Amino acid sequence: MRVRCEYCGSIIEDTDAVCPQCGAPNDAAQPGGTAVPQTIEELKSFCAARSLPLAQMRFFLGQDVQEARAFGIYQDEGGRFVVYKNKADGTRAVRYRGADEAYAVNEIYQKLKSEIANQRDYRASRGSSWSTGKKTRPPIILIVIAILAANLLISSFVRGLRNHSSDNGYYYYNDSYYYNQSDVWYAYDDALYEWVPAVVDEELSENYSDYYESSVYSNSYGVEDFSDSSYYVESDQDSDWDDDDWDWGGSDWDSGSTDWDSDW
Repeated sequence: MRVRCEYCGSIIEDTDAVCPQCGAPNDAAQPGGTAVPQTIEELKSFCAARSLPLAQMRFFLGQDVQEARAFGIYQDEGGRFVVYKNKADGTRAVRYRGADEAYAVNEIYQKLKSEIANQRDYRASRGSSWSTGKKTRPPIILIVIAILAANLLISSFVRGLRNHSSDNGYYYYNDSYYYNQSDVWYAYDDALYEWVPAVVDEELSENYSDYYESSVYSNSYGVEDFSDSSYYVESDQDSDWDDDDWDWGGSDWDSGSTDWDSDW
């Protein structure tokens, strides 16, 4: 995977220890860095280095676990990578099934992050309001606020279903390559040999998953790597997340705070 040098801005490989252009160290390639793992094995090593209690967290890397209440990723007999969640009733919701290992690993990696954040919030709420063991009746105003907040969450969830965002990456549609970046579409112009902003038709915008190729560039596409274009913006999904956030500091994980009834 290509990344941008933090010192000179050049696009380099994440496997480069130093930038070939300016010689600066590539933090994404350092053992202690927080670059997103690209393979299942890299993700295993990533979690082991941070002593994450995966068994208590109910995350199974490289395993097709059938029991209820489990998140996992594995490669099936056909070579496809499967990211799944087994819900409380034992039914399985498949988050991703395809050939793109980097994309599949990123899906489970992001879920790990969100579950750690959820667990911290859960423990904080228990520590602040349950530590005394006293039961008090909440004031009526708090009940009203809770109801209003619940209604807002439900309406936001419904709007999210109606406006589901397409995944960043390459798409092949009508014999042309497209790239989606944060819900902005670009098309590769064969005459100009470059990416240009595009307005896509309803078929691609509504059924984008049918035309998805990968989040990772391949020379077989016969187009310019989008990360080399002037429109590319480095993802900041991990900019506010560092190694300290991964330091769980113990194995007392309570998976009871996880929403096991949702699909993901």
